[in-house]
Amino acid sequence: MKKWIPNSRWIVLWIALTVGCAPVLQKPAGIDPFVQSLKREMVKQINRDRAQHGLSPVAYDELAAMAGDRHCREMLSAGYVSHWDRSGAKPYYRYAQMGGDDFLAENISFSKFSSSDPTAHINVRETLLKNHKKMLAEQPPDDGHRQTILNPHHTHVGIGLAFDPHRVVMAQEFLSRYVRFDPSPPRKAKLKDRVEVSGSVLDTGHKLRSITVLYEPLPTPMSVKALNKTDGYTLPEERYDLLPNLDGDRNYEDGTKADIIIQGRTFRSPIPFFKGEEGIYTVVVWIYDEEGRPVPASNVSIRVTR
Repeated sequence: MKKWIPNSRWIVLWIALTVGCAPVLQKPAGIDPFVQSLKREMVKQINRDRAQHGLSPVAYDELAAMAGDRHCREMLSAGYVSHWDRSGAKPYYRYAQMGGDDFLAENISFSKFSSSDPTAHINVRETLLKNHKKMLAEQPPDDGHRQTILNPHHTHVGIGLAFDPHRVVMAQEFLSRYVRFDPSPPRKAKLKDRVEVSGSVLDTGHKLRSITVLYEPLPTPMSVKALNKTDGYTLPEERYDLLPNLDGDRNYEDGTKADIIIQGRTFRSPIPFFKGEEGIYTVVVWIYDEEGRPVPASNVSIRVTR
């Protein structure tokens, strides 16, 4: 079994965008309760849509919302719309660097409003709901946003939001939370370091399948022009698969030894920096759901330098 697979394919998350560059105004006093009410309403709408398709509701996650807010504020102030930020970081890396451990999938929407009337302004609530419904109405094969909203394995969501009188930017940060790390893995390491992850599967109905370590180069700053040309994002293609122990300490048929030690619902595994190069190494824990389908349950990105 060849464990380093440089050409694996990942599902692309698509983004439809148009761009405006109006200046950002100072946030008025007392706006926070309004923002929080908009976020609560969006979560309720998401759960109504999921219920109509027979799916479980998602709970609100404050850390994911904070990651979304930070990204939305930067997009609004710099005048771009992208899953990448100005440092060149993707959503899962930004979330991990803020301390998040779960698997993350991001939707973004953007709208702008122009009028010859200087007193006219965009209706934020109406725009958010309209953009959400537009994402939900997508048709295959260009229905990445819809698939993300209606993913049966998502358990939580954070809503990021930023707006001014003429523009509204929203980020829906969906999470899949099925494992708990103990302790939480490091976010920075050196190539010479030996890093190990340990934790447990949260639900007795789930079973750990494997762990994949993904590699990509360190992010580099991006211009606003370059950001506005981006589309969907993917997880990295270069990967190293870690395998669970077999009964009786048996090896796999090709002689490959187990990497992950599993005892009940707990697991422990080394995390190899297999490229031997600086970069971002993202740890994806895979579980089996109740129907035996593989589900990604983490996006822990470690920034590795010399």
